[in-house]
Amino acid sequence: MDHQYFSTHGEHLADRAAAWERINRNYFGDLGVDALDDGPVDAELSAFNVGPLRMLRISAPPHRVHRERICSELPMDALYKLVLQLKGHAEIRQGERSFHLHPGDWSLYDPRVPYSVTNFERLDLLVVQVPRELLRGFKVPSLHTCEATASSVVGLYAVLSSFLRSLSEQLPGLPNGVGQPLSETVIGLLASTLAAYQGEASEHTTLPSVLRARVKQYVHAHLAESDLSIERIALAMRCSKRYLHRVFEDENCSLDRYIWQTRLERCHADLSAPGRKMISEVAFAWGFNSSAHFCRMFKSHFGEAPREFQRRVAAGTAALPLAH
Repeated sequence: MDHQYFSTHGEHLADRAAAWERINRNYFGDLGVDALDDGPVDAELSAFNVGPLRMLRISAPPHRVHRERICSELPMDALYKLVLQLKGHAEIRQGERSFHLHPGDWSLYDPRVPYSVTNFERLDLLVVQVPRELLRGFKVPSLHTCEATASSVVGLYAVLSSFLRSLSEQLPGLPNGVGQPLSETVIGLLASTLAAYQGEASEHTTLPSVLRARVKQYVHAHLAESDLSIERIALAMRCSKRYLHRVFEDENCSLDRYIWQTRLERCHADLSAPGRKMISEVAFAWGFNSSAHFCRMFKSHFGEAPREFQRRVAAGTAALPLAH
């Protein structure tokens, strides 16, 4: 997966602390960064765009980052910040709350509000920047953490942690076309933790945002099955087809169109991969049951027939798809 990489290793020893502070400000806004020991600030950051999410893998020596005032004028302030501790021990403070992070622990918070994170030892982190509109409809607590008091949500919180840990390890080797489904899985899991926190996770009182995320997860899990339909999804979600349509009114496309577009994107990713594959084989593998229908939809969505696209891939001239 394409990404940007930054490191302080190319800087003179005396300049590394300032370089690391610049990197932090570039990605996280108006932050103070203080070293906690006298050693060299050997730090690195890799930034990946995963659908609408930005994921950052960070390795750094002990240090403290802090925001002292409410701030909302920068683009990065239109984001929630989800932090997964991969290595080391840290403490996050915001308002009256504090939470200690050990490997496998995560926390979600609003970075516009003053906070501090103290990393007591060398650390590895995964930071996920989540656009605020993706969690519209949820009341995000001032510091939402994996600390669970109810046994019913311990497993759910652990699933989010395990998925993010695995994703952080695999990010560099993933193909570019999988960002959207991965981001939807992350948002679905995160939304479920918020719904559980709010006590609104029952099937009959599910928030539209949660149901929409669950539906998308279901679609991705069953995308290859040609009998995937709105009726089948409604049965699985225990709601009416009419309610499903209503839940997707805030999206840019209907649920039915979402299913077909997602199938087309998976087919596009497969046809982009090395090794020439039969077009019909790819189409049938992702739930299409007619090659002619697939070719028409592919051309309508991407602006060229799948065979033309395959030829450009083989010639090394294929660019990112332009959906129509």
